[in-house]
Amino acid sequence: MVNEVCAIWVLDETTNQKLDIIRKALDVFDIEYNPIYGHITFANFTDVDVDKIIQYTKKFAEGKKSFDINCTALGLLTTNCIACIPSTSGKILRYYEEYHQKYDSYCNKWTRADSGLWLPHISLYYSETENLGAIIGEMSKKFIQFSGKIVKMELSIVNENDFNIVYSHDLG
Repeated sequence: MVNEVCAIWVLDETTNQKLDIIRKALDVFDIEYNPIYGHITFANFTDVDVDKIIQYTKKFAEGKKSFDINCTALGLLTTNCIACIPSTSGKILRYYEEYHQKYDSYCNKWTRADSGLWLPHISLYYSETENLGAIIGEMSKKFIQFSGKIVKMELSIVNENDFNIVYSHDLG
């Protein structure tokens, strides 16, 4: 079986609360949802040596501090996902580029630096059956541009129905 490992930036509780305010628009449509675990995937590896990527990530994380992001827009990613999209600048871009200097060839097309397709985003709602146009319209009424904070970095192995966190680092 081919492994899949995700590297994510984890948001602080205050940022999650702001995102959950936007997600309250789901109440209008009687859609049940759990509190958000706000994060931004910055690498999605396939068939990578897990021990090597953990060691690489530990070294990368040394000295990294928490940092702010500017959440500037809501958007549809594909026709199935509504996301909050932060500005692709500052530390989020610099750290992405630095991290991808090694092992980039193991990343999927959406996170591989070579592809130029990576768009940092925080997924707010995913559905293959709902009319997301109406839902994003309601969410837009609650959205105002805001600052958020990245406070942790995690690596997870993706399983069929869930994931296993194999490395977690609080950013000082």
